[in-house]
Amino acid sequence: MHISKLYPKVKKDIIIRGITDNSKLVRKNFIFVAIKGHKKNGLDYIDEAIANGAILIIANKKIRKKVLSIKIKDPKLEYSRLLKKFYTYSALYTVGVTGTDGKTTTTKLLNSIFNCYSSSASIGTNGIEYLNKNIKTINTTPSPDILFPAFHTFCKHEIQNTVMEVSSEGILDKRVDNVDFNGAIFTNLSHEHLNTHKNMNSYFLCKAKLFEKINHNGLIVANSDDKESYRIPFYTDAKIVYYGFKYGDYVIKNYDIHENGSTFNILYKGYTLGEFKTSLFGKYNIYNCLAAIAYAYELGIPLKYIKKGINKVNNISGRFIKYTKNAITGIIDFAHTPNAIKNLLESIKLFAKGRIILVMGAQGEKDKSKRSKMGVNGVTLSDITIFTSEDPKNESLFGILNDLTKKLKNKEYYITLSRAEAIKLAARIARPNDIIVITGKGNENEEIILNYHFKHNDLDILKKALDS
Repeated sequence: MHISKLYPKVKKDIIIRGITDNSKLVRKNFIFVAIKGHKKNGLDYIDEAIANGAILIIANKKIRKKVLSIKIKDPKLEYSRLLKKFYTYSALYTVGVTGTDGKTTTTKLLNSIFNCYSSSASIGTNGIEYLNKNIKTINTTPSPDILFPAFHTFCKHEIQNTVMEVSSEGILDKRVDNVDFNGAIFTNLSHEHLNTHKNMNSYFLCKAKLFEKINHNGLIVANSDDKESYRIPFYTDAKIVYYGFKYGDYVIKNYDIHENGSTFNILYKGYTLGEFKTSLFGKYNIYNCLAAIAYAYELGIPLKYIKKGINKVNNISGRFIKYTKNAITGIIDFAHTPNAIKNLLESIKLFAKGRIILVMGAQGEKDKSKRSKMGVNGVTLSDITIFTSEDPKNESLFGILNDLTKKLKNKEYYITLSRAEAIKLAARIARPNDIIVITGKGNENEEIILNYHFKHNDLDILKKALDS
């Protein structure tokens, strides 16, 4: 790309071959953007970038080097703008799914509906998925240097839609500032990330930045059973449609939840829309289905494609993984917020014939204020609770366990420092018809303690424990 496409005022005949904020990835005729991160400052790597072939340096101060440079107040935002220009892509209908719980599942469901009707790609916790390909990513909402090349690839393959998870951390980090959204889904707002946002109001205001990006031609579908959804009209001119069990344009008339899925009927503005079935477990997944159904129906997608799309989603990676041995059922789920744990256990209680044995922890270096609520929900809604390790990282495991249990006065529970031993303990004390529920890590394959990454998979350990 000629530099004039990026900077019209630069009167030089230069072809830009690439753009990066990583000096080690710089090659000849690259633009290097010096961004200050949490641990490193790009200004310290300018010499390395120049040595590797950078032809233009973008920084927040004047650079006195023998190379072209431009001073920009916010290099991170400029980096996003440049990438959007460099990785050109045509019109791509983009839906952002935000909220504390349900983002991954709702994204998967709407993407499935879109693929039944036309073509779609998804971006989120489980990576970038398109045309039966899956590319793993570090963040739920990837950085611009991953997003914009992905959009370019989608369009090259003539994919028409993208459904992506938009996390509050992604919004704060300006990862989606230059992404054009046609619509959004708001799932809910529950206790999470208050180590970053400090309070629930700030948390909502962060989410509201996504709604502000949707113009009057756009669509927002919001959970009417969450009181925060009624604040959305103050932040957008887009059309807003509500869904829920109690109120809204799309309301659940009746439903039946069982171990292998759910059946439910939907009323649309007072009229019966029909009966829907899903293989996904729990009331919370009916919410997720309803959000995707409402969005698709508002776009005019026929019901036969909507039902087909919902039916095609049989499972979500890391969510409600089941294993049964000797009449003991193990359920592994990514639930890691007070609300998610509550929803999961309440739904399991609907079909449990025996005791619920819960193995849970809380991730280190994350929101501490939610831990006591997680502990209360766990002990209240299970018959036996085992508190244990869950990626303590560089935080004291004893401190985390204390946070989880400090409000459990006159309650009985186990504490086991080793997560593997906690799972083995649950298997040893389980009786026929009992359900072992293991939350927090889903299908992850490692546990992080200090700076060490240990091989660990909840399902593998549970299988060996129950098999023996």
